[in-house]
Amino acid sequence: MTDTVKLNVGGTIFQTSKSTLTKFDGFFRTMFETPIPVPRDESGAIFIDRSPKHFDLILNFMRDGHVDLQKYSDDVKEIQKEAEYYLLGGLIELCVLKREAQKMPYFADTYEDMARTVASSSKKVVCAVFFGTKHRNHNIECSMKAIMLYGDKVDFCFREREVESTMIIIYNKTTNQVFDEHSSIFNLNDSIKRRIPDIDNY
Repeated sequence: MTDTVKLNVGGTIFQTSKSTLTKFDGFFRTMFETPIPVPRDESGAIFIDRSPKHFDLILNFMRDGHVDLQKYSDDVKEIQKEAEYYLLGGLIELCVLKREAQKMPYFADTYEDMARTVASSSKKVVCAVFFGTKHRNHNIECSMKAIMLYGDKVDFCFREREVESTMIIIYNKTTNQVFDEHSSIFNLNDSIKRRIPDIDNY
């Protein structure tokens, strides 16, 4: 298989195809399509002096043109650094978008992110809201209204999910009570006021 290429990335061996490596503009296409000398190890594998930690992901991006960064939430900064080294503009863009989303603490990508937000809450009331994707813009508008009205008193966390019904969970730390209800996110402010009548005094 003449198309097969062996790579030694920081001491770890990877094997892929030349067509995968040259699919996008960047480090590898330049390597193979210009007369620049290619460093090799004693076995003949192309040597790249980088950490191998995220190289599987780098290869998957070059194969498919996309990767799901959701399960790599804690590593996006590192992945972006590697993408910049390999000059993969599409992956850099995915990382930038993911990091921007992470700056919005109210909206969680995963249930783990949501649990961390709830666990680290510093306010007397926590409100977790699960809503569907069908009316996304409307749901976000309602979320922002709740944040503007009660954001100084309530730690909010929102997450989209496949199920279209909305579930609202409110935890009052002062009374150690948890309320949950299936309701429209349009009624979120009313739900908070109904469950915690003296919320304005918190």
